[in-house]
Amino acid sequence: MTTPAATLDAWLAVDPDPGTRSSIETNRERPDWVEAHFGRTLRFGTAGMRGPTGPGPACMNRVMARLTARAVGAELVSSGLADRGAVVGFDARPGSADMAFDAARLIAAMGIPTAIIDGGAPTPLLARQLLARSAGAGLMITASHNPREDNGLKVYWCDGTQIRPPLDRRIEARIDLGDLPTDDDLAARHELELLDVRSVIAEYVGAAVRRPVFDSDGRPADPTDVPPIVYTALCGVGSQTLGHAFATAGLPPPIYVEHQRHPDGSFPGLPFPNPEEPGTLDDAMALASDEGIDLVLANDPDADRLAVAVRDRDGAWCRLSGDALGVLLCDWLIGLEGHERAARPLISASSVVSGRMVEALCAARGIAHHRTLTGFKWIMEPRLAHPDARWVFGYEEALGYSVTDAVRDKDGISAATEFARLTGALAARGIGPLERLDELAAEFGLHVTTAASVRASANSIAAAMARLRANPPVTVAGRGVTRVTDWLDAGTPHPADLVELELAPAKAVDAGDVRDTLARICIRPSGTEPKAKIYLEAVMPSPGDLRVERRRLRVWLDAIAAETLDSLFVSEE
Repeated sequence: MTTPAATLDAWLAVDPDPGTRSSIETNRERPDWVEAHFGRTLRFGTAGMRGPTGPGPACMNRVMARLTARAVGAELVSSGLADRGAVVGFDARPGSADMAFDAARLIAAMGIPTAIIDGGAPTPLLARQLLARSAGAGLMITASHNPREDNGLKVYWCDGTQIRPPLDRRIEARIDLGDLPTDDDLAARHELELLDVRSVIAEYVGAAVRRPVFDSDGRPADPTDVPPIVYTALCGVGSQTLGHAFATAGLPPPIYVEHQRHPDGSFPGLPFPNPEEPGTLDDAMALASDEGIDLVLANDPDADRLAVAVRDRDGAWCRLSGDALGVLLCDWLIGLEGHERAARPLISASSVVSGRMVEALCAARGIAHHRTLTGFKWIMEPRLAHPDARWVFGYEEALGYSVTDAVRDKDGISAATEFARLTGALAARGIGPLERLDELAAEFGLHVTTAASVRASANSIAAAMARLRANPPVTVAGRGVTRVTDWLDAGTPHPADLVELELAPAKAVDAGDVRDTLARICIRPSGTEPKAKIYLEAVMPSPGDLRVERRRLRVWLDAIAAETLDSLFVSEE
């Protein structure tokens, strides 16, 4: 077996990056550093391969991009897909362009026709290009919403979706640290097909963004009185594409948060480049407040996620949860189907950790809904399994939405366009998104969801999950646990490291009790970061005052989250 020190020596001989070579030279006499960087290899998680940038196979760097690209190319050849070619894209993080060109040149040197988008672009554009070109594989250099020091890559296959087991494991098995690629293994840059990013944007918008609809008298059937919108790209690559999408959809341009409008992979002034994190939307909400605007839209740095903040009736800002936004989009898209419903069956999907209100909504509207494993590689699987059905909507609570199957991955640009449209339709009725959520709660029951996480080592998380499986709780927050579902052993063809708990409803009527309320908890390791995640949902079938009950349920769920995390991550002293 090759030792970490031997891998370090071989790596140093081929590393094309002066910065990572210097880091190796500086730290090579530190055994702990060598083990951390060269003692393990990055693996594919829920959404690609991600890690801190730095030297060695445990980090993201140019050598890892080359190794993975060679593995992807070998799998293309083995699968008989080499002639269909590959397409590569990259975001604006430092080093992404170098990694992308290295990956593309290596695949091209294997005799596989390879195209690369010639500038930083949103991940949905790469996913769209894969379908538009009928390519065999796509590779996107991005860490999406991960911490600023990270980078990563996503691999797509010929069906247009991110790779799933067992394909991901086959590609991983081809990553050979004993045979590191050198500059001599790369094709010349002129052997690549360069795709102009403006043309790629135009093709994406033409396929994925719905144009205005007009009635027989030439009047717009779509809402035209869309309220003003503040938009932030969070220093990512979304602004240019979103501007084109809004124009194509007949929407007025948003007001941009200018200092976050243009790509900057150092993410200056942002506490974290993830719109789910506290503080990330503060500048956008402040601008909206100054301008008297009640709606903020945000994409994450690679623009495959959408976040929304609105002002409530008291003027306070409310960030919509991923589940609330999912319900609103699903409700809107079902309403657009019209005559199509009689022609083709309609399908939708959401992940197991997402809220179940969408399931109730789809059941009432005659839509076949599928509950999938976490990650968009699974959420789009029902679309592949039912090619004769019409895709309506897919989502995961972590702000990922699919409003069109022109892109078979989450897409924050087209989702933002449809959300802008739905706000116009609601405004025509004299209400906003929060009021529509109240209407849906009156129809389907009050669903409140929340999530929490804790950063910990992989070993600590694995130990916590093992304790949970070995000794699942009998009660949580005074409620009996009525069902435990271990998704590692749930009869699914693709087991997942996730445990789901369902709690018994309380029947006592008490001013401080969340009466007649069903609840469930999902616990899983993150597939993209070193942390454990917990998802909670409470459902009150017949709520009274929605504001009071919603607030009460949130307090209750926060207490359950704290209790669950405390019990899992006990002191190991």
